Amino acid sequence: MTDELDGLGWVLWAGTIGLDSPVASRVEAARAAGFTRVSMSAPDVARVAEQGTTPEQLGRQLRELGIEVAADPVMNWYGGAPFPPFSEMTFDDELRMFDALPVATMTAIGPFLPEEVAAGELPDLFGKFCDRAADLGAQVQYEFMPISVIADLATVWDIVQAADRPNGGIVLDTWHFFRSNPDFSLLEQIPGDRIFGVQVSDAASEPSGDLSEDTFHRLLPGDGAFDLTRVVEVLDRINGLRWVGPEVISPATEAMAPADAARLAGDRVRELIARVRS
Repeated sequence: MTDELDGLGWVLWAGTIGLDSPVASRVEAARAAGFTRVSMSAPDVARVAEQGTTPEQLGRQLRELGIEVAADPVMNWYGGAPFPPFSEMTFDDELRMFDALPVATMTAIGPFLPEEVAAGELPDLFGKFCDRAADLGAQVQYEFMPISVIADLATVWDIVQAADRPNGGIVLDTWHFFRSNPDFSLLEQIPGDRIFGVQVSDAASEPSGDLSEDTFHRLLPGDGAFDLTRVVEVLDRINGLRWVGPEVISPATEAMAPADAARLAGDRVRELIARVRS
């Protein structure tokens, strides 16, 4: 399997072991399961600081362990209503934390209500976010979500193109892709170097409840109805597989020991990509 996986970077997206899991647990699980990048949010970093470890100290510890940080998600970058648990910090607060670590990439999400910001303003706001991130040496990857205003691949790609920043791109979450408008013809046309990250999970053919509920009941790759083979084939063909990992937000994986959940979910993603490439 090793040859088939050459050139990929591996990200442990926090949802796989619990969105509120302690940072230390994520790092330990990542190291045990062969990941070199871990996602964490500004509130995660703030909780570590409350326990006595500053962002600068946390960053040094992570570098010594060979772990990079994906800031995920980043809120408040577009203004709008405060979004718990981010309501106690500003966008500038988030950026100061991420500069201190530092981070390799930041995931932009939102807005969630149409009235929060005019759609025509989003390319400019995203571009300004990218400029701020460039000062920190980081990328910004916009994540579309069917439960947000930026609901599908076409909408997010329009914004990324209009912003036209070299460090601005997309993170593609397979759950969001299949639960929105899985536009494979568009995905084929997107330059692979604009796909900065990939989050892999599966799900049943029909949502369980509304989408805001279903997103917390994902399945391990291979256990659901999504055509993951097809989306990975397309991503590989356009050279869009760069930083990849599982984001299986589920009570089942959250109940497992973090290292076991990370290893199981990570192995499923590796096996999927190896099958496609072989």
